[in-house]
Amino acid sequence: MTATLESIAAQARKGLANPPENIGTPINTDISVMPRFELFNAPNSICSQKVRAVLAHHSIPYRSQLVKIFIGQTYQPDYVRLRMIGCDALGGQLMSVHTGSTSVATGGCDPAVVPTLIDWQTNEVLVDSKRISFFLDQEVGGSTLRPKDIQSAIDDELNVVDNLPNYQMLAGTPPGEDHRPEVRRKSNGVDFAMGKVQRCDEFIAQYANDPDLVRGYSAKRSKELTAAQNLFTPEAMRTAYEKAEAGCNHLEQKLNVSKTKWLLSDSISMADLYWGVELLRMQNMSAEYFWTNGKRPAIEKFFEKAKMIPAIRSSVIDWPGALF
Repeated sequence: MTATLESIAAQARKGLANPPENIGTPINTDISVMPRFELFNAPNSICSQKVRAVLAHHSIPYRSQLVKIFIGQTYQPDYVRLRMIGCDALGGQLMSVHTGSTSVATGGCDPAVVPTLIDWQTNEVLVDSKRISFFLDQEVGGSTLRPKDIQSAIDDELNVVDNLPNYQMLAGTPPGEDHRPEVRRKSNGVDFAMGKVQRCDEFIAQYANDPDLVRGYSAKRSKELTAAQNLFTPEAMRTAYEKAEAGCNHLEQKLNVSKTKWLLSDSISMADLYWGVELLRMQNMSAEYFWTNGKRPAIEKFFEKAKMIPAIRSSVIDWPGALF
């Protein structure tokens, strides 16, 4: 298994069209040291940002492999092969219907997204940002981001964040005037999703004799086709923004009853990292009107604090290309 994984990972790196003989950017480690973890991630992927925040909080050494999602690098066959190892290890289905959220628990595993983590100590490939976050938090020892006495409450918050409609808010035209960054206004959600369908069609034809790749690309094709058909109508976009605002309303209520420094305790928890990353994405998509100008003052106060968390600053705010 080790030799096979090493070979697949090496080919996946080459397919990223980054510097030749790419071994990744060392984070929290010396360039001469090969750390235990290797993370395939994209700067502006919100799921990648969550995992990077957990890694940064714990100062875990890792190699960062840059994946350029907007030119389709997650569809490169060797990366899909690597990703499929992780999907199959989950034991569930591949995602074939787009729910609008990034939750693997509610939709299944996507074989052509980031992040993907390799644990070179155990030769495991891990997918799903929440599962990766849990795994890393358990492995490091010491102070945990999910203390047992509030673990259930933390996980409830992570589920709320995980099921927010970030894909629609990133790709689709919002209700009313569109104030998103100009680069996101250049194409509508249908075009965005159908471009992914076209990529899958090309790879299905090219790798027709490879059952695993055909299985992965077929599921991804189905997922993105349902996104194009269902997620970006005016009614669907209104529903998505209503769901996002309902999430903010939930957070405001939680913050208002909290008696602790952070959302659930006096120490930073994984809930604070996930909500901080989520609010940054909403602000980046010009949806901060959910809480600004006195609309939800508890969130406004929390957001200002969250932006100063070193792990969030290093993994999102100061990470090149993380914000649009």
